[in-house]
Amino acid sequence: MGNFKLDSRTIIIGVVIIAAIFLIVPRLFNTDNTQVDLPTDQNSGNTDFDTDDNIEIGNVVTTSAVDMNGCPTDSRADFEPGEQVYVVAENSDFPAGTSVFVRLYHEGAALEDAPEIQADRDYTNSCINFIFEPTSGQEFDAGDYQAEFIINGNSADTVNFEVR
Repeated sequence: MGNFKLDSRTIIIGVVIIAAIFLIVPRLFNTDNTQVDLPTDQNSGNTDFDTDDNIEIGNVVTTSAVDMNGCPTDSRADFEPGEQVYVVAENSDFPAGTSVFVRLYHEGAALEDAPEIQADRDYTNSCINFIFEPTSGQEFDAGDYQAEFIINGNSADTVNFEVR
């Protein structure tokens, strides 16, 4: 440490590196998802959600696949035990800093939470999706399921589906 010199140039370089980490790293894990209009009858309504006016959750659907923008390729309410299930909020607006995840219920009991994500910037007219997959050797049990969007800690919207 004898030759280490903490001058203003070293401090500025350190601040620039730290700022770059905070600005670049979150963008590596998020993409802008543009909404695609698809007909559906699965919207369960937006009954429990009361928060910031800038947050708008669109139609919530389940599907077995999403397109390159993260929007559903179809709308389904019935799945096989070995299929993956995407839960998608179409045409949604989320300001920067909004935290979102989906909680999965089976027969009324909480089963699993998808990883929480946080908007790194303002998203408008976007699809936000979460995937639930059966684990190796462990398929989904048959029965009724419900997926609930949780936004900033508040219940926002739900969608029901069935595994046969």
